[in-house]
Amino acid sequence: MEGWEEWEGVEEWTKEDSEITIMPCLCELRIFNCKLLKALPDFVFKTPLQTLCIAGSEKLLESYQEGNGEWAKISSTIPKIRIIRYRKQNLEINQSINVVVNLVLYDKVKSALRPHPDSESLWIYNHNGTTWPNWIQSLHNLRFLIVSSSTHCELWPLGKLEYLERLTLWNMLKVRKVGVEFLGLEDQTSFRIRSPPLILFPKLKQLYFAHMWGWEEWEGVEEWTKEDSEITIMPRLSELTIRGSNSLKALPDFLFKTPLQTLEIYGSPRLLERYQEGNGERAKISATIPNICIIKDSIEASREDPITS
Repeated sequence: MEGWEEWEGVEEWTKEDSEITIMPCLCELRIFNCKLLKALPDFVFKTPLQTLCIAGSEKLLESYQEGNGEWAKISSTIPKIRIIRYRKQNLEINQSINVVVNLVLYDKVKSALRPHPDSESLWIYNHNGTTWPNWIQSLHNLRFLIVSSSTHCELWPLGKLEYLERLTLWNMLKVRKVGVEFLGLEDQTSFRIRSPPLILFPKLKQLYFAHMWGWEEWEGVEEWTKEDSEITIMPRLSELTIRGSNSLKALPDFLFKTPLQTLEIYGSPRLLERYQEGNGERAKISATIPNICIIKDSIEASREDPITS
């Protein structure tokens, strides 16, 4: 709500002396990208609010910065407060997230709730259903996608989103395996019989996985070669970051046949062990990827927020 400037309070209202009760069950309030909103109404602080999250709302950040009187007022009544200031290097991407969909909803509502078909950016969070929304493949202009805080156990096929440039998958708690379905293939053999030629993730440049604590396997495409197949995989990929994925053992071979320029891995001990300097696996990835950074620091990995860092 980029034009929202004022949230009006209820003058002279007190919780104790009034016949009116306001939001008696409120426990969580999230405000994203409300750049002009200056303050929260006083009645909010008289509710049982437990969690307040403010992101990308500069005037609120100024009003409630730590150490001033307004901060003291909200922190005395709200136990959990998170105020996020977008960092400059990713400001353009963060500002572009113009559709945010919270999918903690009943299944019937999920199927009806959908972004505009011309949306260029989307953030889906808290998806806990048994199926993914069926409208995702209809977003033909989608360039930036964040999927976070999902408990679903499989990733849906995103490889056919022809304009997708940046993909962030974050805190997907039950994902154990990223299979070929993620690329848009039906199974391991479908690439052999594909006609006409197919490009998977045709414009993807940046791929970011973070806090995928249960992720164990990233499946490759067996017997696939770039030269002998009618399928091309991630022909524009330039950056891959994996942060805080403790159980992931290896990267798929197809990654080393992309134009990947930068690989960063943080707080992922099994990958660190596999690709440590001096062994054959490190030599293999170093032969095709010019910039590699693999760091053991799991503390930093757990601290960073992939949406704002």
